Amino acid sequence: MLRSLTAGIVLAFAGSRANVARTILSCAGIVVGVGALILVVTAGDLGQRFATAYSEANAGRAATLEVSAFGTVTDLDSFEEDLGRAGALEVSVYDRMESAPPLRADDEVIRNTDIVGVDVALGDIRRINMTRGRWFTEADLESRAPVLVVNEALADRLGDFGDVQIGTDHWADVRIVGVSQDSTFNANQYSAYLLRAPSSGEIVFGPSWDPEDNSLPQPTYLARVDPSDEAAEEMFSGGVFTDRLLSASWRWGIENEEDIMVYRTDYAAETEELIGYLSLGLIGIAVITLTTGLLGVLNVGLVTVRERRRELATYRALGASRFTLFVAVVMEAVVVAVVAGLIALALSWALVAAGGALIGRFVWLPPDISMAVPPSAALVGLGSAALVGLLAGIIPAIRALRASVVAGLRE
Repeated sequence: MLRSLTAGIVLAFAGSRANVARTILSCAGIVVGVGALILVVTAGDLGQRFATAYSEANAGRAATLEVSAFGTVTDLDSFEEDLGRAGALEVSVYDRMESAPPLRADDEVIRNTDIVGVDVALGDIRRINMTRGRWFTEADLESRAPVLVVNEALADRLGDFGDVQIGTDHWADVRIVGVSQDSTFNANQYSAYLLRAPSSGEIVFGPSWDPEDNSLPQPTYLARVDPSDEAAEEMFSGGVFTDRLLSASWRWGIENEEDIMVYRTDYAAETEELIGYLSLGLIGIAVITLTTGLLGVLNVGLVTVRERRRELATYRALGASRFTLFVAVVMEAVVVAVVAGLIALALSWALVAAGGALIGRFVWLPPDISMAVPPSAALVGLGSAALVGLLAGIIPAIRALRASVVAGLRE
């Protein structure tokens, strides 16, 4: 059987080389169908990664909750500990200042800057795409000057960061350690993250802040939980996480459920669902195109068997088994389809590379979001091509075996 299989494959390659025009004709439909399928899988993969990056940058990584307390939390340390006990993997204060202090650079005062007080952990909760410098580190907590990460628009306005100050009741020097990419919510607007540290306590929490008091009116936090946690399933109510917090609320002074608001900020689940629907639609179109290519190969295969009856009968007369001829006809279709798949893969790769170079001139993509044909798209494309060739070769092969050897030799 192995010898028959090997002989059939050899005959298939010989038949493909001997009928170049027919092979090229068979390739055309497969190239279009497989190319469309590869591009669909590539677009779906890129869309998934880009949508995930977009969601993580603007709303937080999967299962990010915003927790707000309406009232005075009497013990911030206990409150933050209980956020962890309630299921939070990372926790960061997220204090958006209603009346943010102005910045000054080279005697130019810059007002209306959106400044948010945060912790180092925000870099684990939300994707911060840095275009220059770095994100906060634990070492920055020891800085004697307030530490900032500013967005691109504000960085362009501030210049070289040589002499930048922030004003409260007086001007204080600040350290700018990095520049983050503008997000959807702050494009062309001045915004900055201010690290919560002893040097910036009054700026984040107001002039009445006292580090020894350890209390804060109406704090807001971002907390990321495990996506499989049942608390992540509630998009707006946050009842599960709220109940967990209130179980020990006596430690930090807020006991009414109405005084705690929890809701999920990210939209990872909705994004994945939307991408899934779009991918299904595009794959449906690609499958229809691929089916058209299959019918083309099938038609050419049937014509080929009719034209090669004398050749196939000669092989039978010389001792070739029925299985050998069956494998030869089927493998010829598979070879044609796989060659078409390789051509489609090369064309798709070139098209995606050209598209990536063009888009890269107009859109800044995170370093891990590159436009390329993923391995999954190549495997799906080549696997589909081989399957199409296999299916398209079976019917012509069966017809070839049914043909009379004597009638074939008389032609």
